Amino acid sequence: MDHLRLRALTLVEMLADTGSLHQAARRMNTSQPALSVMLQEVERTLGGRLFERTRRGLMPTEMGAYLVRQARLILADLRRVQSEFDSTREGRSLLRVGVLPLVMLEVVPQALALLRHAVPGVQVEFREGAASELLAALSDGALDMVVGRMLPEFADSHDLDSAFLFAESFRIIAGRHHRLAARRRIPWPELQASQWIEAPHNTALHDFFVEAFLRRGLRPPQPIYRSASFYSCIAILRTSDCLMMVPHEVARHFAGQDAIRILAVSVGEASAPFSIVKRRSRATTRSAAAFEEALLQTVRGRR
Repeated sequence: MDHLRLRALTLVEMLADTGSLHQAARRMNTSQPALSVMLQEVERTLGGRLFERTRRGLMPTEMGAYLVRQARLILADLRRVQSEFDSTREGRSLLRVGVLPLVMLEVVPQALALLRHAVPGVQVEFREGAASELLAALSDGALDMVVGRMLPEFADSHDLDSAFLFAESFRIIAGRHHRLAARRRIPWPELQASQWIEAPHNTALHDFFVEAFLRRGLRPPQPIYRSASFYSCIAILRTSDCLMMVPHEVARHFAGQDAIRILAVSVGEASAPFSIVKRRSRATTRSAAAFEEALLQTVRGRR
């Protein structure tokens, strides 16, 4: 393995990205024959073919796909170390955080205010997306932490470590004019007969919406609207007789703006809580530790 040097790992990553020795040679500022010899040496060292030619260009073999993943992890960590040292010399620090849109409403902005006091020179890059996408990016070294849900398919990873942040509860909301807005008791069959806005399929919110009615022996109502944007849904609620089930943080945020009303209905909590997810194999930087503490402090202050 002494022969598996940094430049060879860079070559493997470039070939996976471009599918071409010619393009990889251009990016690495060297000749195609030199890279071809390097690839042969790596394959000889590891004892198997890493790439094969197809109509779409060079494609990793099974062994090659494994090496590509490991090369990306190693190179991402090395670049992160270099970036951290560069940032420290310049009096700043960069933190890359994956977040679910829900926590960007209030939790994360409040934690950022605390972080700026602890680490004044910190720069934070946010990436919003689905939990599966963010956890994959964290595993590949593209993020320093994720503030979101730990999914079952990632729970067996020995490298990912999750710390409980808060349990997600749900509320049913409506426009201020809705006939149920002022009611103190609302039976679930009446909710079943109402018009609904729902989150798209393949989302945790959709699954909990269905589960909430099934637990009470009711068939889930068919929504008349679906949207992944809470802002779009709030706009529809204001001008319709629809209801929507949302996380407590969303209901609290928009109720605080007097945009909606929260109905007097007990819904329950999700089985998957919100967590701070990090990689065990990556050393925690000062800015990452400070942001984690700011998140925990924010949540404690909101209880």
